[in-house]
Amino acid sequence: MDLLKRSWLVVLMTLFVGGTAFSQHRIQLAQGKRAIQDKVTFVVDIAREKGSNPRYEDQPGEMRVWMRFINQPATGRVYVDGKAIGRFDESMSFTSNPIDTTYGRHTITVAFGAPALLMDLYVDLQGGVAREILDDKEPEVMLQPDLSKRVAELERKVTALETELATLKKKRNH
Repeated sequence: MDLLKRSWLVVLMTLFVGGTAFSQHRIQLAQGKRAIQDKVTFVVDIAREKGSNPRYEDQPGEMRVWMRFINQPATGRVYVDGKAIGRFDESMSFTSNPIDTTYGRHTITVAFGAPALLMDLYVDLQGGVAREILDDKEPEVMLQPDLSKRVAELERKVTALETELATLKKKRNH
C-alpha cells in the first residue's frame, strides 16, 4: 500500500512541477565573450502568451535576471527600468530575486564597477513571452490624444480663475 501511495505522490508532483515549468520562458540576451567597459543595456518587450493562463491576464508572473562572467570576478548593479534590483560584488555570476513586472517594454541595464567579460545573460519569465528589441533606441513616449484636450481645459480654468481673482481684487480695493 505504501508503494502505491508513493507512486501517486510522484505522479502528482511530476504533473505539478511540469505544469509550473510549462509556463516559464527564457530569453538569452548575451552569449559568448562580451567585453563591457562600464555598462550594457538591453530593451525587452514582454507580451502575453497565446492561450495563456487566466492568472496572467493582467500582468505576467515573476521575472528573474541571471548572468555569468568569465576570466575574473565582476562587481556592479543590475537595473530594470532605472530601478536597482540587485548587486554583485567580486562574483562570477548573478541571479536576481523574483521581480514583479508588467507587459510592455522594459530596459535592463547592467552597470559594472570595472571592465568585465560577460559570458551569458538570461531573463526568465513566467506567464509571458519576452523578446529583445534590437533597434538600440529607447521607446519614445507618445502623448495621448486626450492629453491635449486636458491641457486646453486646464488653460480655460486658469483663465477663468485669473478673471475671478482680478474681479475680487477690484471689489476689495473699493
